[in-house]
Amino acid sequence: MASLAVSLSILALSLALLVYGPISDSVGRKPVMVSTGFLLVIPTLLIAMASSFTIFLVMRTLQGLFIAGIAAIAMAYIAEEFPPDAVGRTMGIYVSSMVAAGFTGRVLGGVLSGLYGWRTAFLIFGILNLAGSFLLFRFLPPSSHFKRGRKITASFSGMIAHLRNRKLLGAFLIAFMLFFTFTGAFTYITFYLSGEPFHLSTIQLGLIFMVYVTGILSPAAGALSERLGRRTVMAAGLSLAVAGISLTAVHSLKVIILALLLLCAGLFCTQPAASAFVGDNAREGKGSATSLYLFFYYLGGSGGALLPGFLWDAFGWPGVMAACYVSLGFSFFSLSVLCREPGPNIT
Repeated sequence: MASLAVSLSILALSLALLVYGPISDSVGRKPVMVSTGFLLVIPTLLIAMASSFTIFLVMRTLQGLFIAGIAAIAMAYIAEEFPPDAVGRTMGIYVSSMVAAGFTGRVLGGVLSGLYGWRTAFLIFGILNLAGSFLLFRFLPPSSHFKRGRKITASFSGMIAHLRNRKLLGAFLIAFMLFFTFTGAFTYITFYLSGEPFHLSTIQLGLIFMVYVTGILSPAAGALSERLGRRTVMAAGLSLAVAGISLTAVHSLKVIILALLLLCAGLFCTQPAASAFVGDNAREGKGSATSLYLFFYYLGGSGGALLPGFLWDAFGWPGVMAACYVSLGFSFFSLSVLCREPGPNIT
């Protein structure tokens, strides 16, 4: 039940991505990002006043709906507005900003909740949302390479066409499995570390998420994917994730922190390369292509926040690890079979 606070928000986000991408292909990138940014402030502040868990979950769902407006469009904006040889590096910087947000939310949220209560945490996040939306409105340049005029119905048709692109489909499946692994591990690691033999407090559990600092690798990984190939960097990132999941089996807090560092590094190296891979292989309708990529990404996150819970109840942490191994195995399959070039060059 506690995991619903994560899974419902991410599920709403993933479904909304299917709408915002085609809309942005028709009306432009910045209007969608700015308007949903300001709308996000409303449920974030209302959560601080929620009188029941049901209202709390409804507001979390609305948060997901509005977060999607920025998440769906930012990658398309980058792919259109930056030179091709800078897209990978810029995508890495964008992923780093997402990491910084996750780092702030997890660590600051845990500390504020431990000291002042969770309502105070959401109140401060609402204020941060408002400030960020104003900065987006004031300083984000309007699109200069966006071609307005495509009908929304055509954008939705283009979205269906993306699913017939083998390499894009492979990237979408990798996105699903990668975030399934990440969210599953980080949702249930808190249950694992709050019990025997660790007994970590709320504040200590919040500080565990300082491992997100590995997000600083994203720009370098994105730039490296320009030189070595997207698939090569994705393979390396997935391998790091496997190593991270494996090390969590060791009953040592220091080793588990190292494991989580490796898991984060794997995600934050794979993500910019996979995002750029989508931009490389979407011939048109990049907004709808990135929306589909993020739809699968966050849909995997929603499943990862909920489904491993059944294995947690039945088998404990080894059950969660098994789910992560299966997920990463499918990622390697997609990378080696669906994302490869038809000829001998597979990078």
